[in-house]
Amino acid sequence: MPALRKIARSSFARLAGAAPTVVSWNGTGMTLLVGQNALMPQTANGTMILGWVNVGTLNNSGTLGVTSGGSAPSFVTAPANVQQPSMWMNNWQANNLSVSNVSANNDTPIYIFAYGPGVPGQSSLNLPTSPQGVSLAPGQSAMGKTAPQWMQLQMVSNTPSLCIFAVIGGPVDSSGNNGYVFAVNATTNSGPGGPTPPAGYYATTTSNSYTFQFNWAGASVYVVNMSPYTASVAKVILIAL
Repeated sequence: MPALRKIARSSFARLAGAAPTVVSWNGTGMTLLVGQNALMPQTANGTMILGWVNVGTLNNSGTLGVTSGGSAPSFVTAPANVQQPSMWMNNWQANNLSVSNVSANNDTPIYIFAYGPGVPGQSSLNLPTSPQGVSLAPGQSAMGKTAPQWMQLQMVSNTPSLCIFAVIGGPVDSSGNNGYVFAVNATTNSGPGGPTPPAGYYATTTSNSYTFQFNWAGASVYVVNMSPYTASVAKVILIAL
């Protein structure tokens, strides 16, 4: 999850300048050219993932301006020549969501997408309670119902490649969010019972797998593979204890 930057004058000037080309957006992946805006009329009143990748071929760092309701714009960076999607996991509380490409260089297209339970543009696989699990390619999601008891969600990679999983479900926190981000094959071990994880992450591990234990009283669990596009297929396994 990216750190939000302070409002930069150049980015703010672009956002406040000539009216951008506005496209109605339902969360399906699309490419925003500089000066274009994607407008989601209403978000879910729950955690959703906004993701983006700079798909330009030049070494141009990009910038997105994000607003929701009457809030001040937040600016997030789209690094150049990076295969790892950036993501912002948040509850926009059923307000609209506006995303504008305000990059400094005109040759900086940015691919944006949204993930979450019920968000259009995706077909989530069924995640059964089974030791066989489900294989997920980068960008693929799965959703299943949990039993009203303790459960384990195992996130597994059979290669040395970094794999990132975003999970939504269970009770909400004080900000209305119920999302978690995990990384396996990471460079550090962090999370509950250990060092503080990097910003935006719940836990990271240098191992090939991580097990998340929870009891959500039968609520659904949603998981999406947010790994770099060059990563291998990963697996998620839901088990009742």
